[in-house]
Amino acid sequence: MPWSFFSRCRIATFAGILCWIAALVPLGCLHASSRVGSLPGAGIRKTYGSAQEPFWAAHGRLTFGFEFGYGLENNIPRDISHIQMMVVEPQVGIIAWDSPRSRLPVERFEISSQGILGIAYQPGGYLLGNSLLFRFGLHPVGRVAPFIDAGSGPLYTTLNHGAKEISGHLQFLSQGGAGIQYFFKPQHALIFAYRYFHMSNGGLQEPNYGFNGSMVTLGFCWLGRPHQFLSAGVYRRPFHFLHLR
Repeated sequence: MPWSFFSRCRIATFAGILCWIAALVPLGCLHASSRVGSLPGAGIRKTYGSAQEPFWAAHGRLTFGFEFGYGLENNIPRDISHIQMMVVEPQVGIIAWDSPRSRLPVERFEISSQGILGIAYQPGGYLLGNSLLFRFGLHPVGRVAPFIDAGSGPLYTTLNHGAKEISGHLQFLSQGGAGIQYFFKPQHALIFAYRYFHMSNGGLQEPNYGFNGSMVTLGFCWLGRPHQFLSAGVYRRPFHFLHLR
């Protein structure tokens, strides 16, 4: 049964609210950062076992960055319009959990709001949207920190004018992949990543073929400067900023 107009509006509104929440979450942590002076143990340099954390890995909670990407439609399950696009993806996020001593393969968890600004030079059109991205940082090797990430979000596009796979302007982009961060100086890293993605309208309009594709990105990220209470090893538990008084 086709979805009513109001049902489509509710879904689009809900998805937009989620993305706005993702964008505003880091701002809620600024208040916590401003209270560093009252925390005990300031000035103590943290160590993990017998080894200190590398100087380039010391960081605060907020993350900023951008990536440039090239995406190409693949033939799974079909390649009708041979879609090719270039995107710019600004990002702002929060490191919600960071445990260099973790025995798990994952030692860091980030939540980011990722903007999507792009053009499709084949068959023509543009994209404008936002995605909620979850990134899991793995144990680093030297200055290289590998990661895996996944996310989804709504976008507005005019691809539907030239691509038969797309119906309607409102689409949803779901993606997942892996990459590396190379820290060339403290809190500054280059990003190289690959993502597999799917774009469709989520059943809001028929036909809803959608399409799958691959994207490679190159970018830069900046991690906020570390505060004294991080050097002291205080409040290192997961989601500590939710419990500050």
